[in-house]
Amino acid sequence: MKWLWFLLIAYAVFFAPGQSGKQDPVLQAFLSGNFNDPDPMITMVFSFLGIFPFLWTALYLRRDESAVPAWPFALFSFILGAFSLLPYLFFKGNGKKKRNAAIKIGQALSSEWVIIPLILITLFLFVFGITQGSAIAYQKAFMQSNLVSVMTADFLVLYIYSYWWMRRESPGYEKYCLLPLAGALLAVFISRKTDRL
Repeated sequence: MKWLWFLLIAYAVFFAPGQSGKQDPVLQAFLSGNFNDPDPMITMVFSFLGIFPFLWTALYLRRDESAVPAWPFALFSFILGAFSLLPYLFFKGNGKKKRNAAIKIGQALSSEWVIIPLILITLFLFVFGITQGSAIAYQKAFMQSNLVSVMTADFLVLYIYSYWWMRRESPGYEKYCLLPLAGALLAVFISRKTDRL
């Protein structure tokens, strides 16, 4: 899975199409607070990338016993997404294990008071994006906006990473991850009593 991080960086730096910075129409729309202008499918994926860090913070910190604490990787994922999360794989499991203080944060984020609202928001966004959005408009934006092309790659990597993580850490739960994001959140919700994740 580590190789996927290098591919993501290479894509973002060298291959992602579209304009960037002030020339990026989608980025400028989001920076101005105009979430109605981009296609709803773009808003859906953009919003998913804001929810994914909560999922990964819960998964990383809930049983964080690595010699290298997971919280910096989880924290920066709110800004960098998979770019920040996957490097943790280089350190996880190396060195003497210890119980890190941030573990309580992971347990709190795994609670039903957090997970259920995130599942409902995710499902709402999914229905909103699929029913109101346009695949053609998304494809056009993908080619015109560097933000859309990179965030799409980021989303796909997080989707794949979710399935891989569940399959490795809790075999049997990976089937839920076939439903993007909502499935992984559902797996955390179901497993919260068994503490299998």
